[in-house]
Amino acid sequence: MLRNRIITASLLAPLVILAIIYLSPDGFAILWGLVILGAAWEWSDLAALKGPHRGLFVMTILILMALARLYAIQWAPGELPVWFYASAVAWWAIWGAAFRRSPEKLAERKFSTGARVLAGIFVLFSGWALMVWLRLNFSSSQVLYLVLLIWVADIAAYFTGKRIGFTKLAAAISPGKTVEGVYGALGTAALFALGVGWLVGFEAMTLMDFMFLSLMTVAFSICGDLFESLAKRVRGVKDSGALLPGHGGVLDRIDSLLASVSVFYAGSLLIPIFVQLAPNLEPTLVFAPDENGTAITSGAQSLQEPGISGEESGEISPEQSLSEPPRVQPESATGQEAGK
Repeated sequence: MLRNRIITASLLAPLVILAIIYLSPDGFAILWGLVILGAAWEWSDLAALKGPHRGLFVMTILILMALARLYAIQWAPGELPVWFYASAVAWWAIWGAAFRRSPEKLAERKFSTGARVLAGIFVLFSGWALMVWLRLNFSSSQVLYLVLLIWVADIAAYFTGKRIGFTKLAAAISPGKTVEGVYGALGTAALFALGVGWLVGFEAMTLMDFMFLSLMTVAFSICGDLFESLAKRVRGVKDSGALLPGHGGVLDRIDSLLASVSVFYAGSLLIPIFVQLAPNLEPTLVFAPDENGTAITSGAQSLQEPGISGEESGEISPEQSLSEPPRVQPESATGQEAGK
């Protein structure tokens, strides 16, 4: 089992990292969308759908993603609307509280097919949109950090739980998860965030914010893991699929990301936190000139891609598409100079 996990991870990890770094925003959106569609097919089985209804469920997710991309300028011209990412954060926070308070009752509850279908649509579509806009509003570095953080925490939880785990986290839902594994994940995540923050060059206060956000992100990832475990227990299956040897299905690999991206996106936007792999690369975005011909600029808020975030962000003009970034000025250029 462990051997298969290591082999599969060794083959997939480099491909995932290269895709995150080198794909354009639209390319990344398509690839992540394909992963979500694979997860949707597996969720349709967990929701007890049969025959053509499984295909209809997958088609629904596909249509939602296509509409979100096609009408992005209308509903999310820069960053995602507050109501969207706040709803996702609230959803996972409520489930986290429920897992903490009454896992036994949740495991015994009979969830209807309709409830599971609606939950799947919300979780999968929101997970797609939040990850895509994380890539748009920040950079590939931000996405890469999130993925690596969850991988590191997941590995730490697995080996800590195997080695010293004896206190069950939620035995009625997932017997293999332990409290010690959670502590191992959080401790390792804190060290990982500290190391990345130091390499990036965060100041002390920003570094503390970054570490806190990373810990919250890992905590939410555990909620996503338990949520999928609950869905599998209700359905009476061990894995969501068998596509990945040693790992189960697609859902078994992205359940943590689907939950963690909600709080990571919100925190990155509101603090704000910008992860970059090299110093002094934060540009000033120059948007379309106003009526007086003066260029509207933002602070050093985005790395390379459109859809800038932050408190001082301007709005992207409706003529711009997600795949066409606005002009970028070096950080040394002021807004006044950009307008000349």
